[in-house]
Amino acid sequence: MKNIFIILLLIFFLFGFNIYAQDIEEFKDTPLWLKIDNAIQKVETNETGEALFQFRKILEKYPGNPESEMWIGIILNQENEYELAIENLELALEHKKQLVILEDQYQILYKLAEIYYKLGDYNSYTDTLKKVIEYSGEGTETDRLKLVMIDTLEKRGYDKFIELYRPMSKISLKAYSLLGKYYYDINNWNLSIEYLLQATGAILSSTIEEIKNIDPYYNFLLDDSTDKSLENVFNLVKKYAVLKKYFEDTSFYEYFYYLGNALKNTGKIESGSYILEKLYLRPESGKWGSLSNPF
Repeated sequence: MKNIFIILLLIFFLFGFNIYAQDIEEFKDTPLWLKIDNAIQKVETNETGEALFQFRKILEKYPGNPESEMWIGIILNQENEYELAIENLELALEHKKQLVILEDQYQILYKLAEIYYKLGDYNSYTDTLKKVIEYSGEGTETDRLKLVMIDTLEKRGYDKFIELYRPMSKISLKAYSLLGKYYYDINNWNLSIEYLLQATGAILSSTIEEIKNIDPYYNFLLDDSTDKSLENVFNLVKKYAVLKKYFEDTSFYEYFYYLGNALKNTGKIESGSYILEKLYLRPESGKWGSLSNPF
């Protein structure tokens, strides 16, 4: 009986070892992109330990692989290992030129900003978000142009600002929005206005472009006074589900509320009240409309 047990044990050991050796050989022969994809699937099924193991095995064979460094950083962030997460995400940024999808560098930056905010390192938080704007090339306005844009807003209204400047930010939209909210929270009204003007303007610009796709004859300015132009956009957003969802996904009403309040807090009463009035009159703006009583 004892001999049978030993034989079975040897068979199990040899069989298991062969399977392990076969798995190792298969891993070696698997293309890099498939190795990464397999490891990402482990993340998606919450097998974080196995995912970390696979990403580290990839780095053994492909040192400096930024996708693996990025995902290790993301996993460690989920595990509240913030310092190690930062270390791996920063390594991924150092090797960003090797990224298969170059836009992943923005995911890395946004994840770093998220961690810095959790740690209360607000200087690194804002610096990282500003890097998103810098790297994207979407923040090309000079200081003089920024002043001119704000001057237009004050003297000719928000509608005219949209008509003349139509700011566009896609990759950096989230960065502008978060910076605007951060500076609003610390009562730095001027910087809050600068970033929120870009954020809300970019959301509206993208909305206007989508409306043009729906209706080629659409024109933003309804009349010379421009008073009804923004109101018309809001009506169309309410009408079309795709526009409504975009407003919700980008938190437009929330950031528009912050912009209106920031303007009022810097003494730009007319400009701020105009924005808050637009929100107050629209039930779809939810709590931001309820908070926006301009009177």
